[in-house]
Amino acid sequence: MITSADSLAYAVTASMQNGLAAAIAGNLPLIMLNTAEGSSLAHDLRSGYLIPRSISVDYTPLFDILHLSSYGQPQLKLENVIATIIEPRGLLKDIFATNSDPRGMLSQVLSFLSQPNFAPLLGTFGSYLEGQFGIALSLVTTLKNLASPTFPRAIADAVLAYFFNENGFVTVDNIQYMPPMNFSGTAQTSADLQHALVPKSGERYIRDLITVTVEAAGDVQYQLRDRYHQMAAKLTVPQQGVAMRWCKGFAAMAESGVLTAVEETLLGIGQFRTNPIIAAAAGTYAGAIARKATQHVFLKEFGV
Repeated sequence: MITSADSLAYAVTASMQNGLAAAIAGNLPLIMLNTAEGSSLAHDLRSGYLIPRSISVDYTPLFDILHLSSYGQPQLKLENVIATIIEPRGLLKDIFATNSDPRGMLSQVLSFLSQPNFAPLLGTFGSYLEGQFGIALSLVTTLKNLASPTFPRAIADAVLAYFFNENGFVTVDNIQYMPPMNFSGTAQTSADLQHALVPKSGERYIRDLITVTVEAAGDVQYQLRDRYHQMAAKLTVPQQGVAMRWCKGFAAMAESGVLTAVEETLLGIGQFRTNPIIAAAAGTYAGAIARKATQHVFLKEFGV
């Protein structure tokens, strides 16, 4: 549960997430795939390469939005962080203006999520919104920037799939997310198996639920599932398998670089320190955004 001592850390998390969600809403470039002269992603794939040797992923544009260096400085103050949230007298500033009263912060969040069109989320997340501020904050920063009426239903359905579907929530590139006790030996890859066998913990659920939230929102915003099928239709069956591995690989490279940078910042690189649950919430959100932005750019390279 949120405490007044966590207000600064959550304000930093909100600032990061708000900037990233706004960038997605505005279709700003966050990830770049750089190719060697005379080559392209499609060319390497169709040439039979199993590893994309002439292509690299660049996620420095996303770092420009995160402003990590400013959050690692000594004497970081709450009012300075709030000032970076460009929304005068808006929702996020109102939330953290009540930092001396954690109940007031939570009340602002629940008030926002009580809008009629967000009813699917309130019904699905239930007590998570009162018991885990990091999850609630990820919903607020996503929904207030991505205003399509389809987002609440898509996110709610993704969370329900995570808990109840036989294979959990399956991402556009076929990665499974499910609660650890739901694992039934049906993982398709060693990576899926490793993910499923991670011990149960609060951090595990926070990471999973925030990831599923961002995955569902990113799929809708970028129309990734339809575009993924369009890309596959242009390839032979063997090429489809390679393309899926490359999509996963580039997305994982971007996610790993962004997630670790955010968590290192929040866990004490410099003078700012916070608890690992808040760092997990911030890092997971940023890393998942990096994944979705990479998938978007990957598909653009195929003209879809």
